[in-house]
Amino acid sequence: MIDERLTRLLHRFAVAAEAHAAAMDAMDEEKANRHALVLQGLYREIVLAGDVGREELLALVDSDRKAVAGMAAVYSLRYCPGRAIAVLRRLSAEEGLLGFRAGMALERWERGEWNLE
Repeated sequence: MIDERLTRLLHRFAVAAEAHAAAMDAMDEEKANRHALVLQGLYREIVLAGDVGREELLALVDSDRKAVAGMAAVYSLRYCPGRAIAVLRRLSAEEGLLGFRAGMALERWERGEWNLE
């Protein structure tokens, strides 16, 4: 069972993921960086909830909102690489910046360059 605080953190993570994607699409580097920092902080708070936090974050990979699914997949790579990679592969087939970013995330993961902590 997830508590109210974790629910709020997950909601804020989803909102920040969409805001980050919108800033990237608008090529607004300052806003994109700001939202990336928010996402990192929310991730740290979510995983402090332990397994339940990681599981609930992983559940966001099934979101209909592609930016949310992609960001949740990126942040779940270390805990559930099979499922996260499958989502990123699906998203990498998308046209546009979202597909490109998902493909780059996969490449960085496969080269061992991605450390989110």
